[in-house]
Amino acid sequence: MCRFILSTLFLFLTVVLGFSQRDPLPPRTSSTRTERQIAECRQQLQRAFLANDHGETQFWMDSLRRLETATFTTLYWDERWLLYLWLENYTPVFQEVLRYNDIEADEAYRIRPPKDSLFEVIDQKLYDERFALFDHLNRAWLSAEERAFGALLINYLLRLNVTEEEQEAFDAQLDAFLKKYPNSRFKKFILARMYHAPKPADWGLGFDVLVASGNWTDALSRSLNAPVGVEFCGFFSKKRWMGGVRLSVGGAKLSRTVVHRGFDWLEGDPYTFLQGELEAGYALYRKGRLQIGPIIAGGRSGITPPTDEEGNYPEYYPDVFRFSGWHYTAAVQADVAFNRVQHISKSSYHGLRLRLGHRWLSLDAGNPSMRGSQFFVSIGYVIFGRHALNPAAANQDPLSLR
Repeated sequence: MCRFILSTLFLFLTVVLGFSQRDPLPPRTSSTRTERQIAECRQQLQRAFLANDHGETQFWMDSLRRLETATFTTLYWDERWLLYLWLENYTPVFQEVLRYNDIEADEAYRIRPPKDSLFEVIDQKLYDERFALFDHLNRAWLSAEERAFGALLINYLLRLNVTEEEQEAFDAQLDAFLKKYPNSRFKKFILARMYHAPKPADWGLGFDVLVASGNWTDALSRSLNAPVGVEFCGFFSKKRWMGGVRLSVGGAKLSRTVVHRGFDWLEGDPYTFLQGELEAGYALYRKGRLQIGPIIAGGRSGITPPTDEEGNYPEYYPDVFRFSGWHYTAAVQADVAFNRVQHISKSSYHGLRLRLGHRWLSLDAGNPSMRGSQFFVSIGYVIFGRHALNPAAANQDPLSLR
């Protein structure tokens, strides 16, 4: 009997503990009821809006706002903004514009409103009544800046700019607004969302690949034939200023025998000219597709003989004939854009780069036959990518922000 009681008690405790460890069922009934309430309120809101009943429209917007939780979104942001503009309730529109990042991040994790025709109805009706929207805005008790931004916002929300010419004109209006109100509290939203084409920043990165040729001066011109080589440069540009790192390699043959430390580097043997430098420049002239400006640079350069890898040259060449030293450069640099840009200072571009300059060398290492400098010319391809202030806004439709 005792064993039976203990067995029964053990079975009872096992069943009770098993039920207590089960996960609670999700509140599906509550969620479904909330979704039905949101759907019904949106239908009532649509009816009130189509009936031009401002009071009733505001009532159902408030009802939807009360139904909004951390789980559910009841109105899309563009639905709210358009309705606020129609109700001439501009303050909440401007407040949400200032918080658009937080709103977008918050609504991204909520359950979206049920699919219906509310946005399409609002969008079409207000497109048809757009002139009344602009008129009400102009007569509203707002500052000049708020009225100007409100007009741009209506234009943006209703997607009134379809053709490329219209989009360029709208971007020009945004430029004019930011020029007139450079410290506008709406600037962040304009730059991030409203431009059709990315708004360029005043800085960017680029590189060039050039074919270079030079003429030696003084004793170097009698010792070495003119070199031909290639240059590579990576650079950073901000406003009119530029800074970069340039590397080049080239070479030719000796035009006469060079004697150093009692050894001969024979006429006709090749040499290699290497140089690396830090450079800085300023775009003195920028108009259309053309940019011209001075460059100054400083670095290290050297002239070396060939190595005796295949037994063609004396083994002592690499150890004896090494001439290197610091140098300084002054040059004029011109860029011509290949792509169609209205102004090279406001666009990314690729095109032709031409450089003319002079290097003051110190390669002689006590050898009179290696004294001199170099005039050079280089020409090739350059590509420059300007940073965009609003990369996410390029060709962006307001609907894509949903």
